[in-house]
Amino acid sequence: MSSLRILENFGFFPYIRKGKRLKPHISLKFRNATFHIDSLKGEGYNLITHAHSDHYGQYNMENRNAIASIETAKILKVVTNKRFNGFTFKIGEKMIIEDLKIKTYDTKHIVGSSAFLICNSDSKVLITGDIKDWKIPKCDVLITEATYGSPEYVFEDEVERIVKEALNSTYGVYPVGKAQRVAEILIKNGYSVCANQKISKICRALKIPLVNENADVNLTTIKNIWNCKGKRFVITAQRFYRLPRIVLSDHLDYSGLLKMIEKSKAGCVLFYHGKPSESLINEVKNMGKEVYTLKDLERLAI
Repeated sequence: MSSLRILENFGFFPYIRKGKRLKPHISLKFRNATFHIDSLKGEGYNLITHAHSDHYGQYNMENRNAIASIETAKILKVVTNKRFNGFTFKIGEKMIIEDLKIKTYDTKHIVGSSAFLICNSDSKVLITGDIKDWKIPKCDVLITEATYGSPEYVFEDEVERIVKEALNSTYGVYPVGKAQRVAEILIKNGYSVCANQKISKICRALKIPLVNENADVNLTTIKNIWNCKGKRFVITAQRFYRLPRIVLSDHLDYSGLLKMIEKSKAGCVLFYHGKPSESLINEVKNMGKEVYTLKDLERLAI
């Protein structure tokens, strides 16, 4: 099995937890410590890469062994109305857990998103979570995402168009992450911004200055934008919305993923989130790297 091969070559055992139902994402067992990545609480430590709901930070609010950035904890507090009881860190800080050195890096995915570089005596293992910045540290094993892991997803962010179309517009955005990025772009370019209650609470927790009314541009959720009037745009790289779209992604596109993987110098790549296409897997193999997905790993009842 692939899990045993990785253990033999790189000194840790990756696996999927299962119980009454499958525990999402991946777990890594090192000699003296176990880490559950963007997953439900488990024995050991839970590493939370960022605050999006599909990465399970909201289920770890009372977990004293959960680890997240300061900004991620602030966002989760707003979203859940609970205090984060785990360990928080400033992105860029280093920590030691058991006998393992861990370095943290900004992935530029959303505010507070962090990669974790776990260094043991056998290898350096980089866990990116969702990622926007292809410039990552070198590692032996890269555990990463493939949200846009198909050749059809090649795009450029239309930041200039966001600024150009802003006046008297309503932008539909994801409330966690995309909303804060768009607000910061607009404010930097001299626009006043207001937003619905959920977006406003998150922005204010992160000290992003919004106004209450009479703003140049309004931010709302994609669900709510259908109730708005006037000039409307959805801010996304996805193609399935019927309203006009302005492309702005919090992920690397297909070309960016390949660039990141090459930059990492990793000998082994494991996709733990998203759906890597056969094209992506084959291109990574052609770089001379071992490639795995979650379906290749052992499933343990833990």
